[in-house]
Amino acid sequence: MLRVGILGCGSIASKVADSLKRNRNVTIAGVASRERSKAKKFAALHCPDAKVFTGYEKLAASKDIDLVYIATPNTYHYEHAIMCIKEYKNILVEKPFAMSKAEADSIFFEAKNRGVFVAEAMWTSYMPLHKKALEWIAKGRIGAVKYVSANLGYDIANVPRLNSQALGGGSYYDLGVYTTNFALSFMGDDIRVARVFARQISSGIDKDTTYSMESEDGSILGNFYVTMCADTDKDGVVIGERGKIKFTNINNYRKITLLSQDDTLLEEVEAKEDYLHGYVYEFESCANAISKGLIQAPEMPWARTVRIAALGDAIRSMM
Repeated sequence: MLRVGILGCGSIASKVADSLKRNRNVTIAGVASRERSKAKKFAALHCPDAKVFTGYEKLAASKDIDLVYIATPNTYHYEHAIMCIKEYKNILVEKPFAMSKAEADSIFFEAKNRGVFVAEAMWTSYMPLHKKALEWIAKGRIGAVKYVSANLGYDIANVPRLNSQALGGGSYYDLGVYTTNFALSFMGDDIRVARVFARQISSGIDKDTTYSMESEDGSILGNFYVTMCADTDKDGVVIGERGKIKFTNINNYRKITLLSQDDTLLEEVEAKEDYLHGYVYEFESCANAISKGLIQAPEMPWARTVRIAALGDAIRSMM
């Protein structure tokens, strides 16, 4: 049984805690907040058997915790990751993993020196439908990949943290990591940012960002769009020489559809009814990896997280 400590009691942590309630391999053993009343309220609502910690440092130092799930605001991920690693605590860090490639490199350097497990909570990469799509491509079902596209948008511009630079706000930080991970998953790691267009408010926060990527050899093109001002269809497509794969909701796969070059339906797989509890997959991956003595998750190796951070650096520099 993997004993998880939740660091930060925001909305994403609430969803994660509710997802893990029925899991037999993972239990929430602790919850921490700077404010004890907030941690107590969170535990009462989502994990009543968890120990309440006042202060993140106490949870990180607890011998009753095997893995710390870091769900604090974006700009605090680095600080809290380093704090936990120095306590030799395994960590799962909510996306975006870090605010830059330099921060990501530093976290992994410290983790490697101490033999500590670290993974990014890019929950889509751990999902069965993501793995199935990769399997179709590996088996040559659509031939060589030529074009990839995805969009992700929500009408959330009124959320305070998204309008705060101090908290790592903006559409790309909040949503773009998903589309960039989608790009890396299906275009490969050797890709670069070609063009970027962003609508920014006076503070520099991007309301929407559109960007194009291409493989280093120019054989694959990708176009991506994220926004915090509108609900988009959130769909994606991977087009190959002999067919295509359509994705219904790249942020929480509902369905993937395999089509021939002339759009004949070849295969279709839908998510299970409990798709809203998909966070369990990333925690089960962590539990499995830690039990084997691994310090990386196969679904989200450190190299992938570093590439996402590096591409994020490039995209923001081109806004």
